[in-house]
Amino acid sequence: MNFDLIYVSPELILAAGGILVLLAGLTARKWAAPGRITPFSPEVLSLAVLTAALASSVMLLTKSAVSKGMTQFGGVIAVDQFAVFFKIIALISTIIVVFLAIDYFRGVRIHRGEFYALLVFAALAVNSLAASTDLIMIYLSLEFLSITSYILVGYLKQDPRSNEAAVKYFLYGAVAAAVMLYGMTMLYGVTGTTNTLGISSFLGHFTTDQLPLHILFLALLMMLVGFGFKVAMVPFHQWAPDAYEGAPTPITAFLSVASKAAGFAVLIRMLATTLVPQLIHWGPVMMILSGLTMTVGNLTAIPQLNIKRMLAYSSIGQAGYLLLGVAAIPYSQLAIPATLLYLFIYLFMNLGAFAVVTMVSARINSDDIRDYAGLMKRSPMAAVAMVFFMLSLAGIPPTAGFLAKFYLFSAAIQSRDGHLLTLTIVAIANTVISVYYYMNVVRYMFFVEPTDAARIAPSRAMSLVICLMLIATIVMLLYPDPFIEVARRSSAILAGM
Repeated sequence: MNFDLIYVSPELILAAGGILVLLAGLTARKWAAPGRITPFSPEVLSLAVLTAALASSVMLLTKSAVSKGMTQFGGVIAVDQFAVFFKIIALISTIIVVFLAIDYFRGVRIHRGEFYALLVFAALAVNSLAASTDLIMIYLSLEFLSITSYILVGYLKQDPRSNEAAVKYFLYGAVAAAVMLYGMTMLYGVTGTTNTLGISSFLGHFTTDQLPLHILFLALLMMLVGFGFKVAMVPFHQWAPDAYEGAPTPITAFLSVASKAAGFAVLIRMLATTLVPQLIHWGPVMMILSGLTMTVGNLTAIPQLNIKRMLAYSSIGQAGYLLLGVAAIPYSQLAIPATLLYLFIYLFMNLGAFAVVTMVSARINSDDIRDYAGLMKRSPMAAVAMVFFMLSLAGIPPTAGFLAKFYLFSAAIQSRDGHLLTLTIVAIANTVISVYYYMNVVRYMFFVEPTDAARIAPSRAMSLVICLMLIATIVMLLYPDPFIEVARRSSAILAGM
């Protein structure tokens, strides 16, 4: 078994750092004081740990072995640019979520050490899942992420909605994990190995006539239940609206970006390198799931009155667009780079929207869209930023969301033999539909008089987060080449397998 600790340094930092944050919360009796933050507070320690892990992940990109691709611990963990790309997404997301949590829980007594330690461990789970190249490791990482997420969703123990959200999330997750695990056992039964590259190598020694394709296809469908649950893909999305609404808003943001990215990381790696489309024709299945996901998500978002539920269905719709990129993998070389670019841009525009929601909801104690009436008068900076985030989520210039959808739809349209033309038209129609409910929020903020004229003042930390998300959302459209190049390089390793 080969291993070099430098190549798993982000995971080691997160594991040790999570324990340190937990101990800091347990040993410092002053943790219960609302709003008290010291250099050794769990919040500060978690930010330090996550930043160190992010720096370690960026450093890995300079290693030639990472650009070529390698494995650690006997082929269980992949060390390549694809895995590092998702690690960076997870760590940036979690750092932002920590800032959101500091503002959200301002003046509230919670077990801060446990909360921030769970966030660090959730980031560790995402990192592990993105790099997993063994069915057992995939299952363990996914369950690790799920368990931490269940606890974080139900962290507001005195709130019945938070308790209900956690229970529903847990029940859906348990069933999805069981079905996925059964599909993995079927795949192991056919190939005799749990290593994904070993499975691909085994299947490559036979022709399609010599393989039990019906069993392999059934195994894939069952594993899609687990992966689809994690990315909120229809019909495995039912947990998302209740979990998003009941969870603390920063955790909702984490689920919508970091957790979703982890699901797409393992889904793309599995479909592109293990159950390859030349062997199992899963393209039509992914097309159907993509169309259903984006349509159900966008149509159901329209009547929502709660902004977190609206963003939950928006997140489902966004998953549908990302699944369009997954469905294009057999037909277009641009599919994976376009999907990775979309995920990276989605990080900033979605977390930016949740930053505004976190700030406003914590001060008005409401998530009702109607209570955002007159936000332009009460908090001009938040209202203007929210306009750009809504425009970006809808894919309208001058925001990076336009670049994300343009690049993704172009990859789909340019697919071989026009397989995805119809699905791309469906995606464009869904984009038009999404403009309605995104702009409905803008209508309330700018054109409806507020019932309360009191000013809503963001903290300095929240102002900084919102401004950084806004700058990123605009700059990535103005200077797209570096980000497109990063997405291309990160996906190149999968094309060579």
